[in-house]
Amino acid sequence: MSNIREEYRCAKKSKFMQAVFIGALAGAAISLFDKDTRHSVLENSKSCMGNMKEFIKNPNGVLTQVRETSSKVRSTVEKISDDVSFISQKVEEMKDIPSQVAQVVMETKEVFAAEEEEPTSGNHERISLN
Repeated sequence: MSNIREEYRCAKKSKFMQAVFIGALAGAAISLFDKDTRHSVLENSKSCMGNMKEFIKNPNGVLTQVRETSSKVRSTVEKISDDVSFISQKVEEMKDIPSQVAQVVMETKEVFAAEEEEPTSGNHERISLN
């Protein structure tokens, strides 16, 4: 019984994929009615064929470009990783700043409170530099 179900599922998938493929072909054909689209497709096809010919003539050059590009990508990823690490370290350091600021404010408050409590005498002599 499960074998029949499996065959039915495969047939449904096959019909679905056929319909998708036919729809894609129909859409492509309809889009080619536009002159600009035809021109663009023609130019892109020529460019693609030229790239393929270049690859066939010089596969080592293309592989060298791929290696260089992958090396640049790897280097960029490493730099980004270092930057993210640095930023996260700075964020952790900044988390401590509010508690340090609160401590400085409390110490300043205590100093001002202590100065207000000191008795002030009005008998201070003023020294004039004149």
